[in-house]
Amino acid sequence: MTGCATNKALLGQAYTDKAKAEAAQTALQAAEKRVQEARRMPDWPDKCRRHHHSGIVLGDRQSVANKKADNAIGAANDQTDACAALYDAWQKAREPK
Repeated sequence: MTGCATNKALLGQAYTDKAKAEAAQTALQAAEKRVQEARRMPDWPDKCRRHHHSGIVLGDRQSVANKKADNAIGAANDQTDACAALYDAWQKAREPK
């Protein structure tokens, strides 16, 4: 009958190993969740979606039309620069160090 006996030390070690494996699996799942959250890009700001229009109307003098167009292009360029800087900051925060 001794062959059917349970080795309590081996059984205890098996339970310990199983608990460690379950803890490791839980830690891996939590780490993967944090990685996925870190990879998620924030929403693109509404100000970066805005369109610019010159506001030129039929009958505007050429000098007025040029000024309106220049203002619209300048505003669009400022917006592009601000949105590009924002994207660069996001990218830098997510790139491996």
